[in-house]
Amino acid sequence: MKNQFKSVIIKSLVFENWNAKNYSVFNTLKKVIKITTLSIAYSILLIPVEVLSQTDTTVTKNLDLDEVIVSAQKAPVVYSQLSRQVTVINENEIKLMPVSDINELLKNFSGIDVRQRGVNGIQSDISIRGGSFDQNLILLNGVNISDPQTGHHSLNLPIDLNSIARIEILEGPGSRVFGPNAFSGAINIITNNFNENFLKVGFVAGDFGLFSENFSGAFTNNKMKHFVSVSKSQSKGYIKNTDFDQYNAFYSTQYSSEIGKIDYQIGYTDKEFGANSFYTPAYPDQFEQTKTTFTSLKFETGERLKIIPVVYFRRHKDRFELFRYEPATWYTGHNYHLTDVYGIKIDSRLITKLGVTSFGAEQRSENIWSNVLGVAMDDTIKVVGESEGLYTKKYSRTISNYFLEHSFYYNNLSFSAGVLTSWVSENDFNYNFYPGFDLSYRFTNTLNSYITVNKSLRLPTFTDLFYNGPSNIGNINLQPEEAWSYEVGLKFQNKTLNSNFSAYYRDSKNLIAWVKPIDSDPSEKWETQNLTNVLTKGFKITNTLNFDKYWINQIRIDYNYLEQISKSENYDTKYSLNNLKHNLIININNKLWERINLSWNLRFQDRVGSYTKYDFSINEYAADQDFEPYWLCDLKLSYKYEIITVFMELQNIFNKEYVDIGNIEMPKRWFRAGFNLNFKY
Repeated sequence: MKNQFKSVIIKSLVFENWNAKNYSVFNTLKKVIKITTLSIAYSILLIPVEVLSQTDTTVTKNLDLDEVIVSAQKAPVVYSQLSRQVTVINENEIKLMPVSDINELLKNFSGIDVRQRGVNGIQSDISIRGGSFDQNLILLNGVNISDPQTGHHSLNLPIDLNSIARIEILEGPGSRVFGPNAFSGAINIITNNFNENFLKVGFVAGDFGLFSENFSGAFTNNKMKHFVSVSKSQSKGYIKNTDFDQYNAFYSTQYSSEIGKIDYQIGYTDKEFGANSFYTPAYPDQFEQTKTTFTSLKFETGERLKIIPVVYFRRHKDRFELFRYEPATWYTGHNYHLTDVYGIKIDSRLITKLGVTSFGAEQRSENIWSNVLGVAMDDTIKVVGESEGLYTKKYSRTISNYFLEHSFYYNNLSFSAGVLTSWVSENDFNYNFYPGFDLSYRFTNTLNSYITVNKSLRLPTFTDLFYNGPSNIGNINLQPEEAWSYEVGLKFQNKTLNSNFSAYYRDSKNLIAWVKPIDSDPSEKWETQNLTNVLTKGFKITNTLNFDKYWINQIRIDYNYLEQISKSENYDTKYSLNNLKHNLIININNKLWERINLSWNLRFQDRVGSYTKYDFSINEYAADQDFEPYWLCDLKLSYKYEIITVFMELQNIFNKEYVDIGNIEMPKRWFRAGFNLNFKY
């Protein structure tokens, strides 16, 4: 686990001549280049997103002091190497952590708040720095796969953990780079590289009837590279109506020629699960099935002037049953939704003596057909892929984004400034501008400081606008959220210690939240409204200690403090403002023997706010209940020999009772064991 959390290269090497073809782009800058200005972890912040969609990046590996790795397929200039807070989780770290899915993995990083409904990646609400689950952007190999219907579905991914090379988390606003909805941050999930031929097979079994199988492989043939993965998991559930069955399939390929490179990816996921009290405890026997198809095609050409067009498409189908068993007499049928998102994006980057200039545009169309969400149609349409049901409503909107950015470097100083112009068809056809800048200064080879100021936005989801149900009322008159965010930070890194400190402040206006008046009747419905003003402030400290000669390989202590103040004090909120005030993560990796590794995760969470507790014995709401702070402990013991790795995991060792979302019981102690085979050829 040596140096697993690298985000900068520790030692500076200086080159004045760049004659090799792979590095000729540096020669255009006509100046001395320090390799420390290149961050192998920051592809999520490239200008603008040139490598976000790369699936063949191979530089995320452990680095010794004297190792310097420069990938010619990376963007040669990373504009904000030390100007943002970015967490990078690489493949080696993922393998050692006691987690079985992406949601569980992200829970172990303090800037992220993961409120789980279903386990094993079934459904979770993920927020960054106190934002809601609708306020962050999810990308797969750099392509936006977020769901416009609701953030509940944004992590319906066609891959499992064994298909991931690394995850990059931008903590803080990203609208200037990615467009709307990167309000409080962005998460980029990068699949396994295919620069080598391999086959991987895995199997897991555990408590509550858990079974999981996965297969992945990569094959390279001259100019063609291929990667494929398939996985399936199922469980009987840890309590009644928490069973699940899910299937994933994913394929990507890359073709390289003299004029450029083509990347293509396609994925599909199908989930069926008991949704015990997911959206209201009054009806615990809920059930849901979601099916997601995603595909994208990217072409990349040029050196000094690089042009990268991308086209993408995402279809999401959802069937929600309020009654899985014995529906009430007043129940008229299930909810059906179909969302289609398609778009085209063109990124360009020009490198000159004055720095790097990026410019481009994106056109995105978001559409829904439903019997619940949208505007009534003149004619009905049969529900796609179902034996019954009709779509009776629909809604569409178009989003146009245009961006311009310039970055330059001078000695130890780096500066980047830009603006995103966004036009949304439902927003009175007005153009809105979202500027920002990042500034960093390196004091020494081990100490760096930065400051950032950025404006961000988030559009209301289709659920925010239209959903009317047993406990919720939508609001068609919602306005987009906007916020100004400010951040300062220090980073220190040497061979033994990697330390990061950041302090942040966000001033949000028109924040969208599900609210109802304080002291209202518990049965009163939640309604979406724009809160007048919400202030978010906090700080984060991460310290990672790496050891070479001791049985403890690495210790990471990760703490985030966050406070939110609402100027609308007359409302209770359902999802917003129930943030984690204190979030402490302690991760310890032990190398017990040469081939045996033990990983511990300790997590403390203290959530503000309360919820109205539901008494299932009498089917009525009871008194208000504060969220109780809790400690959780997970461990993983693994043994690796040649091509096989055998492991066992124990989650929630001390059998703690806890909730992330009010009235949704989370599992207690859960044992899992399995093996992975890795063939290279």
